[in-house]
Amino acid sequence: MPASKYKTKSGDIKWKATFRYTDWTGKRVLKKKEGFDKKGDAQAFEREFLLKNSRNPNMTFASLVDLYRVDAEHRVREGTQDTQDSIIDKWLLPFFGELKVGEIDAVTIRNWQNEVMSTINPRTGKKYADTYIRSMNSRLSAILNYAVMFYNLKANPCRPAGYMGKKKAGKMKFWTLDEFNLAMAQVSSRSFRVAFQIMYWLGFREGECLALQPADILPSKVVRVEKTHHRRKGEDKNGPPKTDNSYRDTSMPDFLYDEVLQYIDALCDIQEHDRIFYFQKGTLGRVLTEAANAAGVKRIRIHDLRHSHAALLVELGYSIVAVAERLGDTVEVAMSTYSHLYPNKMEAIVADLNKQAGDKGEAPVSVISELEKVEKEHKN
Repeated sequence: MPASKYKTKSGDIKWKATFRYTDWTGKRVLKKKEGFDKKGDAQAFEREFLLKNSRNPNMTFASLVDLYRVDAEHRVREGTQDTQDSIIDKWLLPFFGELKVGEIDAVTIRNWQNEVMSTINPRTGKKYADTYIRSMNSRLSAILNYAVMFYNLKANPCRPAGYMGKKKAGKMKFWTLDEFNLAMAQVSSRSFRVAFQIMYWLGFREGECLALQPADILPSKVVRVEKTHHRRKGEDKNGPPKTDNSYRDTSMPDFLYDEVLQYIDALCDIQEHDRIFYFQKGTLGRVLTEAANAAGVKRIRIHDLRHSHAALLVELGYSIVAVAERLGDTVEVAMSTYSHLYPNKMEAIVADLNKQAGDKGEAPVSVISELEKVEKEHKN
């Protein structure tokens, strides 16, 4: 059916698109969309809708993103989706939005990469971090991979274009216990200080800390982690933790347990399932930076308090397996993140093996005898 015009109650002339299409079940469906200012807008809507429905890569990148977002809603956590949407809206749609998916090639992507890598962050006056621009590139590649798998795009042009940025940041920053104590001495608000202590002494992620409720603090001096806090579309929400490993019970040192209970007792009319912290992530980061500057210690991010806890555990001699379990990470993730904190462990292992072998570094006599015995038996 062609686009048609109609008059609204206020007397304005608008256009509507009316057409039929075959849905994913094979059923013919009537589609209507009103409110277009121009006939061409109504026709463009119909054209894009049918391209999307027919899995045709000639749809615009913006249309592909609509499909990608709907699919992602059922497959990723809300916090992750918010991060993805932020990158898509700020860095991908302004450049690729009106381009047809099938016409995006490696040269187009290289031009976009060059533009991104030269952009100055107005907040810092510097170029954006390598890890951040890598995440932009990864999101673009993921969307185009989605088109390859489900919308008949022949190949992902991100591959020949190459990547930009880095997967990992530079040298990990963390605070020693002395640095942490110096910074905390500059934090006058009890609520902020307790939150920072929880993240430093328990290795909690920021969202895990902000989601805490009195019911999560058990009499056994254990904190139960089974949710994370995030803010989406102006609304505070608690959702599931980052990964399945993130569900955990974390033992608290006595002094921290007492401090947290005293803090909760001082809160007016708080219920068992109310949040014990009322502030947002951005505020925490600002207060931590102010404390670092006032104390004269290096500036770190909120997430680096978690790294600081891991560094403390390593310093105390705990294995990477124990570190991973306490942080709610897999051993693989913990190894890739914190293995550099064990710089002298290999040397210590060799030293211990040398002690077992004797001062001359030779294998013990008992071991040599057993090896000779096995060798003779093998020859016979």
